[in-house]
Amino acid sequence: MSLLLYDLEFWFPYIAAAPAPPPAPVQSQPQPAAGGLGSSFTDGMAFGSGNEVGHRVTDAVLGPRVFKHEVQVADPAPSAASCAASMTAFQECLNVNGGDLSKCQFYMNMVCECRRSSTTLA
Repeated sequence: MSLLLYDLEFWFPYIAAAPAPPPAPVQSQPQPAAGGLGSSFTDGMAFGSGNEVGHRVTDAVLGPRVFKHEVQVADPAPSAASCAASMTAFQECLNVNGGDLSKCQFYMNMVCECRRSSTTLA
């Protein structure tokens, strides 16, 4: 029988080789339960503080930032003349485009808005 095993080892050496031992398990260190949240919170505080310090340094060198707020007042109610002009533009568009409403949608919206505005104020 040993002769047969020898022949196998000679012709197929990988069959007779002993299997490699399994790798040792990797031991991980336990993580705290709130480690990710605490780390994120700390990173956010550091970033925010650094950002504010940078703004203060920039203000000290270049002067304070000035913010201007502009208030736009809504347009007054459309007059009868502007409604008539919108209606005329809409009719001209319909005439030019052979009555195709899809090409004159903008003018139709202007006429509808003008009518809504004039009825809410009256």
